[in-house]
Amino acid sequence: MPATSAIIDQLIDGPGFVLMPNLIDASEAAQARSRALEVAASPSAAAFGKLNEKIGQQHIRGLLAHGEIFERLVQHPAIIEIAEAMLGDDMTLGAYSARILYPRATEMGVHIDYPYWAMRGPFTLRPPLMTQVIWMLQDFTEENGATLVAPRSQLRCARPNREDFAREAIKITGTAGDAIISHGLLWHDTSQNHTSDPRVALLINYGLKVIRPLDSEIAKVPADVLARATPKLRQLLGLEFGNSLARDLKRGGLY
Repeated sequence: MPATSAIIDQLIDGPGFVLMPNLIDASEAAQARSRALEVAASPSAAAFGKLNEKIGQQHIRGLLAHGEIFERLVQHPAIIEIAEAMLGDDMTLGAYSARILYPRATEMGVHIDYPYWAMRGPFTLRPPLMTQVIWMLQDFTEENGATLVAPRSQLRCARPNREDFAREAIKITGTAGDAIISHGLLWHDTSQNHTSDPRVALLINYGLKVIRPLDSEIAKVPADVLARATPKLRQLLGLEFGNSLARDLKRGGLY
C-alpha cells in the first residue's frame, strides 16, 4: 500500500479516491454482511432504516448496537491513519451505516457527501471537511451495483452535473475485504444491481470534529458497547469533544 502522504495526495489533488485492497479477510467481510442482512430482516428493521422501494435500496443505521465486528471496522488502523491525516487526530464519526442494494436496485443518484451537500457553497478543496469509506462486504462487480465515481471531480468543488457524471463515471470493482476511501467532494453513485443477490457495503463518514454529525444519534450506543469502547471509539463518538477543545485552547495560548 502506498505511503499515507501519497494516498492523501491522491484523495485531494488526484483522482479523489483510493481503493485499498485486502484490509480484512473474506470471512470477516462475510460476517459483517450476514449481520447487516439479519438486522435488515428483523422485525425492528424500520427503526434502523426503511427500505426505499423506489430504488430498491435500504440504509441500516445504528450498527454499533449490532455486533463487535462493526466496532472493529470503524476503527481499522489503516483507515484511521489515513482519515486522521486528512482531518486531524481528533476527528469524529459523522455517520455509520450499511447500504443494501437488493436485486434490481437502481442508482441512488449522483451526489457529494455531507456536509458539502448541506452547505450553500462555494466549496473549497482544502481543508477537507470529511472523508468517506466504503467497505466492500462482498465482491463489487460490474453487475451487482459497484460504486460509480467521476475521477478528479472533487477538483471542481461543485455540486454534481448529471451529464458530466454520466460521461466520466467509472465503476470501482473489487473483492470482499477491500475498502474505498474518498474525498467528500467526489461525485459518486451506486450502480444497478443486475444479480439475484443483495449487494451490501458499509458506509463510514469521518469528519472534522467541529462538523455536526449527519446522524444526530451517532453516540447513542448500548451501555455494554460504551463500557468496552476504546479511547479511539470514544473520540469517534464525540465523547471526548470537550477534552479536545481544551487542548486546542492550550495550544492557542488562551489559558
